[in-house]
Amino acid sequence: MAPPMASVIAIDAMGGDNAPGPEVMGAVAAVREHGSRVILLGDEPRLRAELDKLGASSLGIPIRHCSEVITMDDHPGQAVRKKRQSSMRVGFELVRRGEAQAIVSAGNSGAMLACGLFVLGRMKGLDRPGIAVTMPTLEPGLFGVGPTIGQCVLLDTGANVDVKPQTLAQFAVLGAQFAKLRATSPRLRPRVGLLSNGEEASKGTALLREAHALLTTHPSAAFEYVGYVEGRDLFQYRRPKGHELREGGLDVVVTDGFTGNVVLKTAEGAGRFLADLLRSGVERSPLAKLGALLMMPALKSLRSVVDVDARGGAPLLGVNGVAIICHGRASARAIARAVQVAEDHVQSGLIESTQAAVIAHRFADGSASTDPKTSQPEAE
Repeated sequence: MAPPMASVIAIDAMGGDNAPGPEVMGAVAAVREHGSRVILLGDEPRLRAELDKLGASSLGIPIRHCSEVITMDDHPGQAVRKKRQSSMRVGFELVRRGEAQAIVSAGNSGAMLACGLFVLGRMKGLDRPGIAVTMPTLEPGLFGVGPTIGQCVLLDTGANVDVKPQTLAQFAVLGAQFAKLRATSPRLRPRVGLLSNGEEASKGTALLREAHALLTTHPSAAFEYVGYVEGRDLFQYRRPKGHELREGGLDVVVTDGFTGNVVLKTAEGAGRFLADLLRSGVERSPLAKLGALLMMPALKSLRSVVDVDARGGAPLLGVNGVAIICHGRASARAIARAVQVAEDHVQSGLIESTQAAVIAHRFADGSASTDPKTSQPEAE
């Protein structure tokens, strides 16, 4: 039997802050280094000029001319409805028709959500899709050996400012399934926490208390709900239990899109601050420079952990197709990585397994309880 043909990834080459340069460079890198199949969407003369500058015309990367662009200042819903020939909307249409298997864009994230809903549609039984970002976290080491670096899924990070309790419960389902499918969790039942301003049951808003009650009264065989967690727990999870201190990693942290986006941007800013502070300290002292040379392997390892470009982009979970949202200032390296991420999601069956997980957790729609026969963990 012949091996399956590589997925076609549609790249919205006009949406990013610095488009189309990084998008075209990233596409070329993905083709040259990984043999990816991509299609560039946007102003054809500009895209061909970028390919010529890179000496990449001979790669035969197809271009779909699009006469319109959805900008960062556009109203998402209105732009999606009115700009039908925009590079972003055309990309979603390609995915809907099966001419591409995923779309990658560094454009307006609100418009990405709107396109996902209007063109692809939300998954059956789901209230709202969410944007999931994987962040580094410390896991307790085995046999008392120092901590290891793990990954924690944070969602929503920008798709939904206003949510309902059942929406947060659904995000727990989406995040847990994503953690299992992407193998970001070392546990068969990923640990899920609800982001709040304290661990005590009395904390949180009315929305959080309702979501907490929903997740507590309907335990799932697919994930372990650990209750409220704080922002610091994203990076190093230590949770009191009785008079003992139980240590264990978190796999998923659930919140609304407003709070999640603030957390994400704060974490990115804190990472850059620490890096700049370290660089400044090293440059001020010859002795510090010598120490930095000795620590170079450790510093390189640290850099790889907090490297935003290595993440590529974040999936919009809950729509009927693979859509990867990149940072507006995404570099060519980030775009190339996003193409790989999109390919991985297509090959792993992200859409099919996520839809199955949503259906198996009908309690999350606020109208039915979990059926023990259908709440078993999905296939690893």
